[in-house]
Amino acid sequence: MNTSASWMKIVSPLPICAALGAAGCAVAGPDDGWTEDGAPPEPIAEALERMMPRNSLHTAVLSAGALLENEALIHHLASSPLNNDSLSRFLAGRPMRASEKELLEYVVSCALDPGRSVHGSKGEFGLCGASGPAHGNWFTAAPSRDCQEVVTACVLARANSLGKSVRISARSTQDARDRELFKLAPVVPVEKEYRERGAGSARSFSACPAGTPEWSSARECGWSGRSVGTCMPGERVTLRPSSATTAPLMVRVCKGIHGCDSASSPTGRWYAGHVAEGILSSDPLIRTSRGAAAELSFICPSSGATGPWSFAVMVAPPSLSTPLPATADVALRTAGGYRRYPASEAEVFTVREGAFYGNLFANAISGGSATAMLSRAQYACYSDVWTRPMAHMADRMCAGRDEACFENLPGPCLDTGVVPPNGLCQGKLDGSYYGCAPPPDEDGAPEEPTRSTHVVTVYLNHPCDLASDVNECQKAYAQFSPNRL
Repeated sequence: MNTSASWMKIVSPLPICAALGAAGCAVAGPDDGWTEDGAPPEPIAEALERMMPRNSLHTAVLSAGALLENEALIHHLASSPLNNDSLSRFLAGRPMRASEKELLEYVVSCALDPGRSVHGSKGEFGLCGASGPAHGNWFTAAPSRDCQEVVTACVLARANSLGKSVRISARSTQDARDRELFKLAPVVPVEKEYRERGAGSARSFSACPAGTPEWSSARECGWSGRSVGTCMPGERVTLRPSSATTAPLMVRVCKGIHGCDSASSPTGRWYAGHVAEGILSSDPLIRTSRGAAAELSFICPSSGATGPWSFAVMVAPPSLSTPLPATADVALRTAGGYRRYPASEAEVFTVREGAFYGNLFANAISGGSATAMLSRAQYACYSDVWTRPMAHMADRMCAGRDEACFENLPGPCLDTGVVPPNGLCQGKLDGSYYGCAPPPDEDGAPEEPTRSTHVVTVYLNHPCDLASDVNECQKAYAQFSPNRL
């Protein structure tokens, strides 16, 4: 999206069946219809790409002033079906304001099923759609409180202060329906679009013009993204053609989860770039006549932080007249440790950022400034991975302003050992926070705070994914050093 945060779904854990329809459910997992090397059939790969959310809603749309400006729309959405007829009655012939359009885009994206559309905004995740586990069907009836809360958590999770399009992993496990709706994806597709607004994608994803040289892995056209793998920085990783791949193929490896161009065309981005490339074939005759190789080895790229990171695999046909089969891919020569290809969403997105919850549609009154974030009944908490958690939250939500930018101050998701206990959530279930409450007011928290049942926990691929720049990231996450990238 440049509508995106994405659900890797930026949210990506939404159900595959919702994207494919009933017929697709028969091949929605790696046990049925997938290659023995773990690559998904092409229709499922396309569904996975749609399902993983991106984080790209500009937080200004959620500021106290913007919500006040759009209060009439919010009240209408809270009490009405989410469809064209209902919205047209509300608008009564007037055009929508830009801030209304952007807010509606993310509400519809989180709430409705793929294939649904409201005034040009498209449904994606179906949290309040027509499928079984959804929280009622907002398209046909006013939303329940459960629907309002889970959509609020989804929208907040997908917002950042710069409006960058960043793939995230959104997870929720407390409610049984949310566990179904936020299922983790078995593989992570390669990101084609760079994060910055209007940046576009690597040239290599474009079609090749006539006369393009063949059998050159440095070619910058005609490539396709496959999947993301993981490895420990500094270790050697070796790829070979998968058992389902009999034709020769060109392979390019990029750092992170994004595609890239050849080594002669650096991206200039810390999170993406060329690592290695080559032409692979399992046929000795082709290796001899075309200079192909049986394997491609590379050193796992550094993330600038501790722990494993990711690499993205692209493929292309050596000859433009002979397209690659949709299942053409590579496999690891030796898996083990942190070496995974393709890697699952849980393996690619390992940095637990924090959680988001509340009710954007509640009749709450804001007491903060017009630019205040997390106003009314919007809340967030941070995990224990951050050296300076408020520096991260302010950078993510407020474009680097200090914690005074928040009306509802984020706090630690879990207790940090101080007295009185300061954790906003009751605990963590399968890596997701649950039972999260608003921060205590100045007079202290009530004995039994109202806790949200629908909490979205966000995981990142890299601790700097939502930072305004790598220097701001280093302030919040001391284990990261730009010098090690």
